[in-house]
Amino acid sequence: MFAIEAYAAERQRFIKNDKGGLDCPWEPCRVIGVTKDEDGELVFIVETQHGRDRMLETETYVRRA
Repeated sequence: MFAIEAYAAERQRFIKNDKGGLDCPWEPCRVIGVTKDEDGELVFIVETQHGRDRMLETETYVRRA
């Protein structure tokens, strides 16, 4: 993992809707680093917040907020 200067971003989430399709809202996150996944592709390490919980996750695509 390589740490970078953290910046505000948004990641796209895929949520199943009532009609059986998918909604794709953008939700805020903070990019804190980059690493490689199992296939050797670069991914972003993002910090997300759900209620009072903060989690680290990897995302392949984010956009600056």
